[in-house]
Amino acid sequence: MKAILARDGRAVLSEVPVPEIGTGELLLAVEVCGLCGTDVMKLDTRAAGAILGHELCGIVAKAGHGSPFKEGDRLVVSHHVPCLDCHYCRKGQQSMCRQFKTTNIDPGGFAEFVRVPALHVKHAAFKVPEGLDPVAASQTEPLACVLRNVKRIGAGEGDVIGIIGLGAIGQMTGQLLKLRGAIPVGLDLDAERVRKFLRYGKAASSPEEFAALGESASASRGFDAIVFSAGTPALIAKSVAWLRDGGILNVFASFHPDPFMKLDLNQIYHRELSIVSSYSPALEDLKEAFDLIASKTFNPLILGPMSFPISKFADAVKAVKTRQTLKSVLTPK
Repeated sequence: MKAILARDGRAVLSEVPVPEIGTGELLLAVEVCGLCGTDVMKLDTRAAGAILGHELCGIVAKAGHGSPFKEGDRLVVSHHVPCLDCHYCRKGQQSMCRQFKTTNIDPGGFAEFVRVPALHVKHAAFKVPEGLDPVAASQTEPLACVLRNVKRIGAGEGDVIGIIGLGAIGQMTGQLLKLRGAIPVGLDLDAERVRKFLRYGKAASSPEEFAALGESASASRGFDAIVFSAGTPALIAKSVAWLRDGGILNVFASFHPDPFMKLDLNQIYHRELSIVSSYSPALEDLKEAFDLIASKTFNPLILGPMSFPISKFADAVKAVKTRQTLKSVLTPK
């Protein structure tokens, strides 16, 4: 079968054996797999041992003995599974679990078939209802990331939340915040992305206008939280002044190549500001995100995804990097 594998910092279309499955496992025929920003980051940073593709939806081609699913079932499957018993899991930090980071699907979602390990079948696989678009279903994991982050910052009814970076994650954050009754305010230098975000709230293409919108929406208190799904370390430092007293600075992205900044710690101390990050979802977030999409309460297709065969993987990456699309999705053929 064909699969995209990371080799020496490059994505290579390779011919590999169809995976064998064991007890409780599944062989999934991939229909679609979304391209995540972390896939691009792994390639750009030449991450060792990178496994590419985790936003996937497919059809069960073969079910191992004891699997709760059968051939022909359409499933969404996530790529990491925590142990549920370690110190991190007991503290509600499943994405910091040591097992979480070692588990994955085989060989990655940009393939014709993937082996779904028994742990994933048990904890992180969901049957897709009839009538739900596979591309929409495939966005369960990124929505779960957004959902966990929104929970981490405690965003609720009437809260004014700034979002810097209006790519796919920023747009999904805006849609979810609106569903939860919060007031999203976006910032992006791309005028088209600003325009798209207006369906959820207000948005600006300059930091000054963004800060003014936050002041206005919050009756001059400032933002309850500012979510960085993109941006620069310098902008993070500057944004401290736009938060209300007791507000939250939320790091929801990795920063490359330079992740360092100068930060006024006196502001953090005297104004009781918090710095909160979020990396990846817990199992309950995956289930809740899947239910939001399956019930069509949340619509990922608003992102306007562009589809590419895996043989055109480079084009899919380029489409995201050049802002031709908010989301590229890959198909086996």
